[in-house]
Amino acid sequence: MKYDCLFVGNAIVDILTDVSFEFMEREKIEPGSWRPIDEEEILKLQSKITNKKIASGGSAANSAVGFSFLGGSSAFIGRVKDDEWGLEYIKDMKDSNVTFTSQPSSSGIDTGRCLVYVTPDAQRAMRTYLGAAAQLSPDEIDEKSIANSSIVYVEGYLWDEELAKASCKKAIELSNKNNVQTALSLSDSFCVKKWHKEFLDLAKNTDIVFGNEEEFKALFKTDIFSDVISAARSQLGLSIITRGQNGSMVISDSQIDEVVAYQPENVVDTTGAGDLYAAGFLYGLTKNMRHHECANLGSFLAAQVISRLGPRTGRDIKDLAISEGFLE
Repeated sequence: MKYDCLFVGNAIVDILTDVSFEFMEREKIEPGSWRPIDEEEILKLQSKITNKKIASGGSAANSAVGFSFLGGSSAFIGRVKDDEWGLEYIKDMKDSNVTFTSQPSSSGIDTGRCLVYVTPDAQRAMRTYLGAAAQLSPDEIDEKSIANSSIVYVEGYLWDEELAKASCKKAIELSNKNNVQTALSLSDSFCVKKWHKEFLDLAKNTDIVFGNEEEFKALFKTDIFSDVISAARSQLGLSIITRGQNGSMVISDSQIDEVVAYQPENVVDTTGAGDLYAAGFLYGLTKNMRHHECANLGSFLAAQVISRLGPRTGRDIKDLAISEGFLE
């Protein structure tokens, strides 16, 4: 089967919960923070929540679902166990018309989960147990699936575990071998700083690089945004920099497109904004849209996802995009 875009990333079940500021203070959870945790801690934290919404998550997986909801043919490579969480993850991806190419593991550690605490001001704090996701093996990177894809997109979060890092490298290498366009999400400024040289080398060998302003500043070791623009033009292929309410910028060696942010009616939860922006942009590329049109579509999807709880838009997102003039 041919795919418009193949996504590679951490397969993590998102457990979203609305919490009060008092809860955050009591549990000593800093709003906006992220921290990796072990299985014992996530079980303890899960026992303390009273409301929850569950979805198959992980950055690249969120993008894969958004891409599919727009009508694109998408596949996902990630590792889960054949436990309750993993089987639900696979079912949810299939129900979202995303081909899950990996086989669940029958042994080893449990499927990864991420507790997402959403406060009344729509900010989030995350506690992530990577579980089986961290054991994504290079053997699971299928060359046939890559060769049959127009674009292969990998998330930078994979870089934090050695085995998953090797899988990420293999996905890029096989894409280059088969003349498949590659895309990278920088994912997190902490990851970029931690693995700086490797990230910069990876970005230079990738066709398309997505990231927010802070991640690009970390990549080029500067606090001056004009220096980021200059470095992106000279060192990278196509750079897409998201800047929140300040819109986004698409940079190539020959052109810079600045796009204003699509303003949501109401901000409920910022989970998945960057992931859905990437989904919209990549979908636009596969439809031969111009860069600023791709960015506008990405901004529209990001605005839609932050208007609701969780990392997903509604399944009617394509119809909404057409009605708003972002798609024909």
